[in-house]
Amino acid sequence: MPKPLQVRIEGGMETEWYLLRTKAGEERRARGHLARIADDTLLPLLKVRVRRWDRMADTVVPLFPCYLFAKLNLERDLACLRYTRGVRELVRFGAEPAVAPDWIVADLKRRCADGPVELPSRMLSAGDRVRVIEGPLRDFEGVFQRYLSGPERVGILLSAMGSGARVVMPASMIVAAI
Repeated sequence: MPKPLQVRIEGGMETEWYLLRTKAGEERRARGHLARIADDTLLPLLKVRVRRWDRMADTVVPLFPCYLFAKLNLERDLACLRYTRGVRELVRFGAEPAVAPDWIVADLKRRCADGPVELPSRMLSAGDRVRVIEGPLRDFEGVFQRYLSGPERVGILLSAMGSGARVVMPASMIVAAI
């Protein structure tokens, strides 16, 4: 049986920003389906570097995995929200739904206006343990010495070479060792 057409009557119905929990990895699907019932949605995205097939690659992931914001009128939209694909539940504090303040959502929208958010990478300090992730020295560990001519090149001491041989390489080839 086809779904009845929803008519939105805005007079007197107040909408608020709510935090929704989504199924794992289905944030984008949930956002797409919510567009049919919500006045607005927000899924902040983050650009990160991940290791993929022995290489580092840029990818875009949700800033808050398994969560997104939707501007809804609960009286009007709650029944449809329960059956929206990708949505697990409305986040609640006790019995009350979690209402996101307008200023927080506005700030997130402003930060995401130019595309995915890019967090600055943590700068390494002399003495930090590092691991080589690319090139012929891949999987070797060492000690970070310093940045050379800006943040693109680094000097490290490889601990696998006995006394610690100094190696210069692109900064993108190392990560902080855990």
